[in-house]
Amino acid sequence: MENYSNIKNCFDTFIKNFETNDTDLEFRKRSINHFLQNGYPGVKNEDWKYSPLTKDLKKFINFNISKSLSNDLPKLYLEEFDHYSIVFNDGILVSKNILIEGLKIEKNSNYLKSIKKEGDNSVLNLNNAFAENGYLIEIEKNTKINKPVVIYYYYSNHFKSNYFGYKNFILLNENSSISLYEKPIYENDTAYLTTSNTEIFLSRNSVLKKFDNNISNKNSTIYNFVKCNLDEESYFESFNFSKNINSRRDETIINLNGKNSFASVNAVQLLHKDCNHEIKLLMNHNEENTKSSQFIKTALYDQSNSSFQGKIFVDSKAQKTDGYQLSRALLLSDNAKFFSKPELEIYADDVKCSHGSSSGNIDDESIFYLRSRGINEKDAKDMMIKGFLAEVIDKITDKNFQTKFYQQLGYVSNDF
Repeated sequence: MENYSNIKNCFDTFIKNFETNDTDLEFRKRSINHFLQNGYPGVKNEDWKYSPLTKDLKKFINFNISKSLSNDLPKLYLEEFDHYSIVFNDGILVSKNILIEGLKIEKNSNYLKSIKKEGDNSVLNLNNAFAENGYLIEIEKNTKINKPVVIYYYYSNHFKSNYFGYKNFILLNENSSISLYEKPIYENDTAYLTTSNTEIFLSRNSVLKKFDNNISNKNSTIYNFVKCNLDEESYFESFNFSKNINSRRDETIINLNGKNSFASVNAVQLLHKDCNHEIKLLMNHNEENTKSSQFIKTALYDQSNSSFQGKIFVDSKAQKTDGYQLSRALLLSDNAKFFSKPELEIYADDVKCSHGSSSGNIDDESIFYLRSRGINEKDAKDMMIKGFLAEVIDKITDKNFQTKFYQQLGYVSNDF
């Protein structure tokens, strides 16, 4: 058993300096006790056995938590398109509260609206104990936000902490819609441990499109937990682009609780060197006439690793379910590894569900064809990789973000 005395001491100092109510304080104490009893997860107490991310967590036995000394987010990192913004500067929410056109953005200080359940997930227990910041986004009824909200996570050269915890809450009321874009920015190669815990509620006939861009994270370890609940006629679209990250784990639970609700989860991974990324996704069809799609594609170079565990669960009353799942990987090195575990658990008899997974190398005949047309081998391989991954980007329904991620994909041949 690892010695977590440093983390315990950090927690004792943290709660002395953190203003909160008695209920929240008691919950934090229970959470840290659960974490200290179980420690970071390992292969013996994880239901996913192949991910190397658990080993990376043990690099963070010692916590260093301090206050930010940096200035505001440099303008060079701002997106050029018109948008609302949420800015976290070294873990602290610094952007002003926004209440405009039915859109409310503020610090998530009401922890009663956030996930509170402690249990076997020790990383979530750690988040529940330490999370000091996060955002709350609420869209009023019958409101469509035409400008996207960009969430900047800026980590400056001046910051000394190595742990960040975020707890976020998103609520779309009936007949509302919005697009969110999350953008982390790292100014140095410091090894950070970042955990986030996000709960999403989509009311009847609401639409949420959520895009995540994860690039140039050379040494950090990231754990993201998302729980999304969909009411009748609601629509959730998620897209994750990962390139040149160190170690990341995305765990998502989606509950299709209303008739005619739809969830689409898509991801592109472009991993070099010894990068690791795991996706664990549970899609619960809890009502009839619901639809879901999972589409993951990965290109793996060098000693990189990717893991995907996707499960479609269909309740006995969820007749007319349509569930689709596909994960595919290109292995561009003999040392690259891809692990996949697709699952179906179905208790209804009138459903249409499918899942599949494949991995392999670039097709030599296609390369030969391109070279016969005067394209050199390197460019031919890049074209094949881009075409392979672009199929997922094609699924994005927001044309502006679709174009943005096509541009990101244009750097496939960069030497990392």
